[in-house]
Amino acid sequence: MSWCPPLDRGCACWWGSRPAIRPKMLSTCRVRKILALRLFEEEGKRWQKSVKDLNLELLCVSQFTLYHRLKGNKPDFSAAMKGEEAQKLYNHFLERLGQSYDSSKIKDGKFGAYMQVHIENDGPVTINLESPEEKQANEEANK
Repeated sequence: MSWCPPLDRGCACWWGSRPAIRPKMLSTCRVRKILALRLFEEEGKRWQKSVKDLNLELLCVSQFTLYHRLKGNKPDFSAAMKGEEAQKLYNHFLERLGQSYDSSKIKDGKFGAYMQVHIENDGPVTINLESPEEKQANEEANK
């Protein structure tokens, strides 16, 4: 998952996943981290406030292309989770966010659709979040 903070009125996260990850652990780990991660300034000091602290909106977008490898000059998406399984996991993630935070502040696009997302990133920060299981799966896939 990539995380692009800070936006004036909220944050954006791009969701992608690999197979062989336990959905409940993955969603719980990500939801907790996304809501608690201190990415925003307070009184000129960086990294002081979280989405939850500032009561911000959260935009979630599914994006399987986060998990790719280059084979020569072409991207290979075989490491990405298959569509139906990924959609279930993504929906579970959104449900967990809604249970842990104000569900009216959670926005998402249509799973698997072509979308044009217009955001303005205010700063040079992109953070990739991985659960311990994802990290291990990534290391094995890249061997």
